[in-house]
Amino acid sequence: MQSCMQGPPARAARRREDQMNQSEEELRTRLRQVEESLERLRADLPGPPDDPGDFVDAGQYLSQREELEGQIELLEAERERLRDSLGLE
Repeated sequence: MQSCMQGPPARAARRREDQMNQSEEELRTRLRQVEESLERLRADLPGPPDDPGDFVDAGQYLSQREELEGQIELLEAERERLRDSLGLE
């Protein structure tokens, strides 16, 4: 029986297997989606606050920034895999 709680390595392996079975057009479509998502996330990435604020505000800022940076990192890795699959530099 397969566990419902698969970690990131299992999901990444399954995603790579799915990518190998996709057509070039599907891979290019997904690459465009990933690049659009990266552009949106980078635009949403908060800059440092203008005023010092309090510790709660600073903590929320850091938490939000780390969350977005993590999503960006995952999408950049997927973009590289897609580009490799398509033979792009």
